[in-house]
Amino acid sequence: MTGLALPPALLAWVSETTGARLERCTMDPMPGGAVSGLVERITLHLAGGERIQEVQVVRKRAYPHEAGGLEAVQAIRPAATAVPELIAWGESAEGTWLISPFLQGSPLPDRDAPVPANLFDSLARLHAHFHGATNVPAGMPRVDSQWWQQLCHDWVLPQIDRHRGRHPASTITRAGVLINHVADHPAVGRTLPRLTPTLLHGDVHPGNVLIDGQHAWLIDWGSCRVGPAMLDLANLVSLDSDGFAVYRQTWEVVTGSSLDADSAELGYRWAALQIPVQYLPWMIGNLSATDVEAALDRADQALAAL
Repeated sequence: MTGLALPPALLAWVSETTGARLERCTMDPMPGGAVSGLVERITLHLAGGERIQEVQVVRKRAYPHEAGGLEAVQAIRPAATAVPELIAWGESAEGTWLISPFLQGSPLPDRDAPVPANLFDSLARLHAHFHGATNVPAGMPRVDSQWWQQLCHDWVLPQIDRHRGRHPASTITRAGVLINHVADHPAVGRTLPRLTPTLLHGDVHPGNVLIDGQHAWLIDWGSCRVGPAMLDLANLVSLDSDGFAVYRQTWEVVTGSSLDADSAELGYRWAALQIPVQYLPWMIGNLSATDVEAALDRADQALAAL
């Protein structure tokens, strides 16, 4: 995609949103993050009336389920104000790609930083709209026992082995034993069927939350999947937080019924296990042995709680 070889959907979006015509475009690479290997910012130079405007969009290489999931969640926009607009997506020789507006903002600095309420309002709208997962796109990954075993055996264990030189042998051994233990633990088979699935962002952490004043954007939908709703909340806020109160209130407004407190609590208990396991490869590759041991402690405690 070079020069003016832009998809028709993008050209139509430019015309509809600006009323201007496209003169030329320039492209600059951006960091790809942990999921996408190709991200580029496209600056659209527009001519309309007496002045030239510039509009910036982002094109990124994506997984098919990311593009399909983000297309599906357009159904809850614009009410879900933290959900980015999907301008266009398709397939090329490079694989699946998508284009969305370039969003201004800074990543949430840490889990203790205040988060604008619109993020939790948007997550409630997302989870309510797809509650029961009967209307999710085909081919979406699903958090079930088979997915969990594949996560543990096919992703986490190989990554532990890959980074074994960074940490004491005792830490690596403990990590491997724990992952093998939780992969087939009966608590997994007992818990997941009790949690109603929905469409998830799947990777809600501070780095994927952009803050622009009192507005939050939820970016990078590369881990979009079907699973328990609380996985999108437990990595940022607790059940007794103001953020969760916003989530619960929006859920009740959208659905007309109260949020099931027992299901939410069980979802948090499951998330307390999945989150340290899911992020263990990144922690082993980037953090200290002390941090890794702390994550293993959290997983042990979560498994005991289940």
